[in-house]
Amino acid sequence: MTDSPHSGSSGAAAAAERVAAIVAAAEQAAERMRQEAEQRMRDRIAEADRAADYRVTAAEDEAAEIVSMAQAEAARLREAGRSEAEQTRAAAETDSRELMERAQATAEQTVAEASESAAATVDQAEQKARDLLRDARTAASDVRTEGLELVGNLREMGDSLRSNAERLLRDVQMIHSRMMAQVDRIDGGAGRSAPPGSSWSPPGGTRAGRGRGRADFEPPPDDDVLDVPEFIPPG
Repeated sequence: MTDSPHSGSSGAAAAAERVAAIVAAAEQAAERMRQEAEQRMRDRIAEADRAADYRVTAAEDEAAEIVSMAQAEAARLREAGRSEAEQTRAAAETDSRELMERAQATAEQTVAEASESAAATVDQAEQKARDLLRDARTAASDVRTEGLELVGNLREMGDSLRSNAERLLRDVQMIHSRMMAQVDRIDGGAGRSAPPGSSWSPPGGTRAGRGRGRADFEPPPDDDVLDVPEFIPPG
């Protein structure tokens, strides 16, 4: 026999609490993944900025060294001719500018790559969070469907038991009425067989009367046999 409707409602409440716990865990996991992705993005951007600053500083140092060497070379060659010294200085400044431009381009590329990687990480975290929430909603819907089906089965079982009880009551009342009618008929036949004014009957006659009483009592026909239908919930 299945559980009562009260135990079914308790099971549905427990299932609802489990679904709420699943949804809360999914939301916490999604928030944690989003925070971790943002932290990794900030760390990568900071690392790219440090690398860019390091390269720019190195380029500036190298440029300053080149300028210093050029100035020294220019001073050494000043005696050989001012024009040659100017050409050497111009070439040194050109090399310095090119080196700084390459360092700046490399730094910008590093920052762009870090930003793209961080954005991809955030997208993956958000997708995982959406998947977790979708799974949690699906589990909640399944639990709700099962709970409603269980409640429906319990209600159908209650209706079936109520119908069976009413039918049993009617059958018992009908059998009782038949038995009382047969008893009255037997008692009436015994009273008519005794002679008027006679108060004594032989023992044999009493036993015969009793025997005839048992023979006159008929059990209810086969159509009156109680049939209790069995409740089977829909599969």
